[in-house]
Amino acid sequence: MSARVDPKVDEPGMERRRFLRVMGAGAAGAAAAPLLVSGPAEAAETPDQRVKQRYRETDHVKKYYQTNRF
Repeated sequence: MSARVDPKVDEPGMERRRFLRVMGAGAAGAAAAPLLVSGPAEAAETPDQRVKQRYRETDHVKKYYQTNRF
């Protein structure tokens, strides 16, 4: 019996194509892995920080608004 030879394997560039296909699938899997492992992101804030005032209209901000006509 003779060994079956796949003619596509002997074509030039087939090894390169197979390599690129495997690398592309591996890269997609590697990019998706952290999304599957980690949970939702949460800010490390205390209850006091959640209710504090964050926006202050300082002189610097007022000057910016005046300069840019907001």
